[in-house]
Amino acid sequence: MFKLICGLGNSDTENIKALVKLYAKAGAWMFDVSPFALHALNEAIKEVNLNPSDYKFCVSIPIEGDIHGRKAKILHNKCFKCGKCIKKCPQNAINYFEISADKCIGCGICKKVCSNGAIKMFDKTDYFDELKRKLKTDLKLDCVELHASVGSKNLVLKKLKKICKKYKGEISLCISRKYFSTQDALEIIDKATEITKYNKAFYIQADGNSMNGANTELTSTIECAAFALALKEAGVDEKKIILSGGVNEYTPKLCKELSLSPLAIAFGTYARKAVANHDHQKAFNIAKNLVNCTLEDCQC
Repeated sequence: MFKLICGLGNSDTENIKALVKLYAKAGAWMFDVSPFALHALNEAIKEVNLNPSDYKFCVSIPIEGDIHGRKAKILHNKCFKCGKCIKKCPQNAINYFEISADKCIGCGICKKVCSNGAIKMFDKTDYFDELKRKLKTDLKLDCVELHASVGSKNLVLKKLKKICKKYKGEISLCISRKYFSTQDALEIIDKATEITKYNKAFYIQADGNSMNGANTELTSTIECAAFALALKEAGVDEKKIILSGGVNEYTPKLCKELSLSPLAIAFGTYARKAVANHDHQKAFNIAKNLVNCTLEDCQC
């Protein structure tokens, strides 16, 4: 299956709706947004007269300290207005040396390219509160994903329990091997399986080279594929595994080479950038080709 990640930090309503409409028509299966953008996801499907039941709607929640919950800010007293950050931002979130909080996904690329230390990253901490508010509405929501890109197993499991007390639908746990060894990940999955036993379904998102600005090289996607393969070989059902982080056109091909048939591949910045700055028909053709290649090559 093809999962589109609109960006946990992305609250740009028009951008999200345009992406959802495009990839829904192209055959995507699941859409991942922040709880602040769930309304835009629901509206997008209705506006193009598609059946919401044909798709999975997912919202992502970061643990405190997770890179996906960050935002960037320019310190103007240090900014030399060189423009490097504007050129490198994958979200086009920087205009006139101001960063749009709605568009920023916290990737930190602007901070990396700044030679003057003029970019500061900070945590946005109200995602869970917004999720609780959304759960009281009638908005369609099929899955809640918890991002576990932190170094504390106890913190991950504590947050997961907190979510499961409020929500009994499908749960996805995004685990990064940058912070957890395969053995640690397996221990987390084992305990998380018990925690989510009363939920409708439980998925594991194997996070590889996350937040890399849509790197188009084969090396970008090796980590998530290797992580997923290690989980499969350790006994995790591959049909519960979703690949993410560094995903690009090579990911489905690599899955085919490894005889890996995951539940889905989650495309983020790569899929968003691929269709940017094209007319509608060209963008649709690109999206359709990406979805079809994913379904054909890795049989997911």
